[in-house]
Amino acid sequence: MIVIILSSLVTLFFILSIILLVRGITLVKRNEMMEDIIIETQEQQEQTKEVLESLLKQMRELDIRGSFESDDEVGVVFTQLKDLIESYNENIQ
Repeated sequence: MIVIILSSLVTLFFILSIILLVRGITLVKRNEMMEDIIIETQEQQEQTKEVLESLLKQMRELDIRGSFESDDEVGVVFTQLKDLIESYNENIQ
């Protein structure tokens, strides 16, 4: 009787161990996928930041005299773009 109970428990623990092992492997794979997605997103943010900084630099180079920045209509767009780029840079860091 005790032998049957013990063998049943061993079998149960063996099956449970296999289930937990498979589940653990699945969770590790998901975690690695999420880490890859996070790294990819960070790289995209860095590229976007570089593009926006380059855009702001080019805008300033085109506006050497400051006439666009001080103009009422164009200046508003220029200022909004500059503020957008600066706020994006602050949020990334």
